[in-house]
Amino acid sequence: MRFHQRLMAVSDQLNHWVERLLLLAGVTISLILFAQVLARYAGHSLSWSEEIGRYLLVATTFLGATVAYKRAHFIGLAGFGARFGRVVEQLITRSLQALTLGCFGLITWYGVIYTLKSWDQTSTAIQMPMSLPVSVVPLSGAIFLVHILTDMTRRKAETEPHERGAE
Repeated sequence: MRFHQRLMAVSDQLNHWVERLLLLAGVTISLILFAQVLARYAGHSLSWSEEIGRYLLVATTFLGATVAYKRAHFIGLAGFGARFGRVVEQLITRSLQALTLGCFGLITWYGVIYTLKSWDQTSTAIQMPMSLPVSVVPLSGAIFLVHILTDMTRRKAETEPHERGAE
């Protein structure tokens, strides 16, 4: 199996599980908010509900961005380089992919550092280590790296149709 095919399989599996996790997070946020409304109506307050809801919302944002990238739902510059020819368009695409790869590489690296540094801190209401909600940053960064590398290798494979046919 070729490198791109393996990378594509990993990327697809990651996206599959992230989509399931996002569904679970969305349902959980909805249930927590509903429970909080009921509790306040009854004259009580769920002290942990806002904290958990906030962490789930942040996780949904970061992980949802990886799904948006995988599905190509981000605003892009598609066709911008087409005015200047295929070579310029490919150069622009490769440059943007390299910059994006570098950006998410840094986010992942510093996210891991920050996650490790926040291990001793605890959240206010539920007293869990803050490294757990912070860990979504390097996790989503790593998922982005897999998706970007998959795109980079696919585009290379698509631009070499004659070599692919010889396999």
